Amino acid sequence: MSTYSLKYGRDKITFRLPGNWHVTVLHHKEPHPVPLEDALLSSLEHPVGEKTFAEWISPFKNILIIVPDVTRYAGMERMLPILLERFPKTIDTQIVFALGNHRKQTEDEKKGLISRAVYEKIPSYDHDCYDKQSLTSAGKTSSGLDVVLNSALFRTDAAIVTGSINFHYLAGFGGGRKSIFPGIAGYDTILGIHRQVFKKDGPGKHSSARSGILKGNPMHEEIMEGIALIRTPLFLINTVLDDRKNFLNIFAGNIKDAHEAGCAWYREHFYVTVEEKADIVIVSSGGFPKDINFIQSHKAMEHAMGAVKDNGVVVVAGKCEDGLGNADFLRWFEYGPSHDMEPYVRKADKVYAQTAYATRLKAEQCSIFFVSDLNDESVKKMGLIPKRSIEDAVSAVNDGTSKICYIIPDGSNTLINAMSERAT
Repeated sequence: MSTYSLKYGRDKITFRLPGNWHVTVLHHKEPHPVPLEDALLSSLEHPVGEKTFAEWISPFKNILIIVPDVTRYAGMERMLPILLERFPKTIDTQIVFALGNHRKQTEDEKKGLISRAVYEKIPSYDHDCYDKQSLTSAGKTSSGLDVVLNSALFRTDAAIVTGSINFHYLAGFGGGRKSIFPGIAGYDTILGIHRQVFKKDGPGKHSSARSGILKGNPMHEEIMEGIALIRTPLFLINTVLDDRKNFLNIFAGNIKDAHEAGCAWYREHFYVTVEEKADIVIVSSGGFPKDINFIQSHKAMEHAMGAVKDNGVVVVAGKCEDGLGNADFLRWFEYGPSHDMEPYVRKADKVYAQTAYATRLKAEQCSIFFVSDLNDESVKKMGLIPKRSIEDAVSAVNDGTSKICYIIPDGSNTLINAMSERAT
């Protein structure tokens, strides 16, 4: 039997697999880190679809910088001091943290996100999606969505939108334009954006509302239609970072063109193609903080589904030291199977209902063993099979026959595409 090791919480989990299993470890590419200042200045001097940063910023007297919150690390505490040195001295600047509907941040968290020096020099504050007095409508999209955003965006001469590119299980990719939607949007607008993932002509989720897809993705397209209503000039700076917080690339410029260029680069480096789907996929979220709770661990589960056969087995290692991720999360599973659950999720006023629905769909497609610190009853309620170790899960499915098995060490950042499925 061969021995393998995967990240699990703040530690590692080791396990053995039967010798007659055909095991392949799936790794995404490992791009080399780039010097931050060189990469940033190059992206500003050669932006995608936009004039140089110096030319773009020169007419403006005040600038709003939109920065992701503590849940979306983008390396801004290192990048902003360099960027601000390129600002004309006459520009008045303020920073808004793109919280979406997340909790308020502590002062220490804010300092950590933008650096103490920037925090003490430039006014900054958390966006509040519930404070209607601080929100302004930019108009409506063709779907009828009222695009309500932080009023500061309409009072400033121009805005710099920042973010970090990664896969997103509904919008295709994360990154800067999500710092606007849902980042600085009103709560009803946030809900409306997320509801775009459902089919318009029937029940169920739209097939293109998934990781790695922009073209035809209804959530992404609604976001971009909302952005088109904004008359304030926007300049995007998207970073790409590895697990050690090294900068791998920076894409700056037009909010549509630069984002698409960054997503194409990210997909090329973090997309893995296999010839056939596997009987069993063993996936790690990638350790802490990627498996800090179930809602975060779900990202690895999402990506593993592209590698497993229908009615196959997925074993997910996600420690979940902070539990499920929301105290109200489990109640969505009380609605039963996905077809009964869907109408309630479609009109839900809680964004995490989408994660519950996506989990239910996966559990109906294959058997999912979940290795975590969660109590067994919570795991069972989600339709998953609780196990305390990967070896326990392997023992449960090992019937002595030869099997194709894929191991995905960094499931949160690895998207799998199977060219074909092995004949049964």
